[in-house]
Amino acid sequence: MSDTRLKISLASDRGMIDAALVVLGTVAEHCSAPLELHFLGHGLRDEDRDRLAHACDAHGCALVLHALQDEDFGDAVQVNENIPLVAMARLLLPRRVSGRVLYLDCDMLVQGDVAELFELMPQGAALGAVRDFYVLDQMRPGSERPEKLAWHSKVLGRSEVEGYFNSGLLLLDCDVIRSDRALMTRMTDFAAANDYRYMDQDYLNVLFDGRVFYLPQAWNSIWGRDRLRAKTLAELTWLPDAERTPATSKVIHYTGPNKPWKSQSKLLALLRGRLPALMKWRRAASGRYA
Repeated sequence: MSDTRLKISLASDRGMIDAALVVLGTVAEHCSAPLELHFLGHGLRDEDRDRLAHACDAHGCALVLHALQDEDFGDAVQVNENIPLVAMARLLLPRRVSGRVLYLDCDMLVQGDVAELFELMPQGAALGAVRDFYVLDQMRPGSERPEKLAWHSKVLGRSEVEGYFNSGLLLLDCDVIRSDRALMTRMTDFAAANDYRYMDQDYLNVLFDGRVFYLPQAWNSIWGRDRLRAKTLAELTWLPDAERTPATSKVIHYTGPNKPWKSQSKLLALLRGRLPALMKWRRAASGRYA
């Protein structure tokens, strides 16, 4: 496969194939470079693999399918009903992919050219990620909520948790990670990751503490939080300017249990400021990608 292709990765079981195809389609629609998809599939059937192959062909994307078995996750079990076990598959990427790869959760909608991210992260950096917005919002002057940050403080072992990142979008340099043998060994300690409330997200924050290149907030925007995000970022004067711009969301992240493919009240979505993002996903999924 051509070295000019940008490597992206998705991880899914059977229940998220439709959502995964929406992510793939929106990445391809906006990307200025050819793509190579490393798909971490758990429990997929022939029809699922056929759909993936067809979608990749339609988008001119090379497909590398990594078929995962239960034993690939060691003794890990699903401990959070909102985090499927296959989410831990991202920990396997440095063992299965070379060079840089952009991992994306399946509950996302891409609106920007992901090629920009590969240019942003400097050579030698192991991991690029976006600071967790929920953590940042709880640190606004006058709105500090240390009780809400207690778990993150426990995870990182200190009260300063501004570096905690969301693992829904990760730019990994697998070669840099593989060069650190101790880190490589710990990356696939699924039992250790399983001990955390947010599983692999908490664990990745521990593993890469102090080694993260922070990407702009726009690349992992929590849905329905655009106005709040602008307010929060304006008040966090210590945050580097590079993480504030661009203002327009490049990736919408549909966090929480109320995913856009689930039945829900449009009125309630409107009241929560989520209706525009909800409708964007549904339009993208209406026979176009899924």
